[in-house]
Order: sequence, then C-alpha cells, then structure tokens
Amino acid sequence: MDHFKKSRLWAFILIITFTGCASGAGGMGLGERETGALLGSGMGAGLGAIIGNQTGHAGAGTAIGAGAGLLAGALAGEASRRQKENTKKEIREELMQQQYQGQYAPQPYGGVPQQQPQYAPPQPQPGQEIHTKYNPRTGQTFPERFKYDPNTGEELQYLR
Repeated sequence: MDHFKKSRLWAFILIITFTGCASGAGGMGLGERETGALLGSGMGAGLGAIIGNQTGHAGAGTAIGAGAGLLAGALAGEASRRQKENTKKEIREELMQQQYQGQYAPQPYGGVPQQQPQYAPPQPQPGQEIHTKYNPRTGQTFPERFKYDPNTGEELQYLR
C-alpha cells in the first residue's frame, strides 16, 4: 500500500471517529465506557502496528492491538463510570442523612448569641435512662455516662 492510500485510510478513520464522538445517546456524547473503548482501540492499534512492523506483520499487529485495546479501554471506562456512580450515591446518602439529623438545623443568623435553653429536670420512666447532660449548641440531651456528644464531638454540659 503506498503512502497516499495509507493517508486516505487514516483520514477516513479519523473522520468516522470524530463524527462518532459528536453524537451519542440522547445527543449527550460518548459515555466513559465508549470513550475508554475508543481511546484504548486507538492506542492498541498504534502499539500493535509498531510491534507488528518490527516483526514484519504490521496489519496483523494493528488488528490484534486494536482488539486488545478496545477490550482494555472499555473495561477501564466501565470501571470509571461505576466509580463515579458509587461516589454520587455515597454523597446523596450522606446529604440525606445530614438533612434529617437535628444537629444540622439552621444556626442563628449573623452570629447572634443564643440564650441557653432552660430545661426542666427529667422525669424518670421505668426502664428508661435519665438524660442529665446536653449539647448547648444542638440542644440534644444525653445520659450521664457521656462526656462528649457522639455526633459532633463537643463537650456536654449538665442540665440546670
């Protein structure tokens, strides 16, 4: 194959490749898996061509390298996609947990000091622990055995 035919073939491959990158499912482009497969096959084909040229079989080396690169790139892209999904899921779960905990209630605006809440002494119930300490910032109460708030790490004070 002469140089002119090779350059036309590569130009055709590049045009097809970039056209494929411009569109995708829903017009949103390629996903991580497809991008990884595309990059892997390109790099594998290049490496296969170099190795194949040294052994005298550039075409076979290119084909084998492209196939191996396609597989490796697709696997790497899928792993990246799953990692991103897991990270997003963890962030959503953490935000939901924070949203429904009392310690994340809005604080006073502008740093205005809050008055300490006045508590009545706890009335013991049969089989129930008496809460004798509290966190002044969150207002949560805790049993006598706690020295620090387990949620925030702040030192607890006795109820007055």
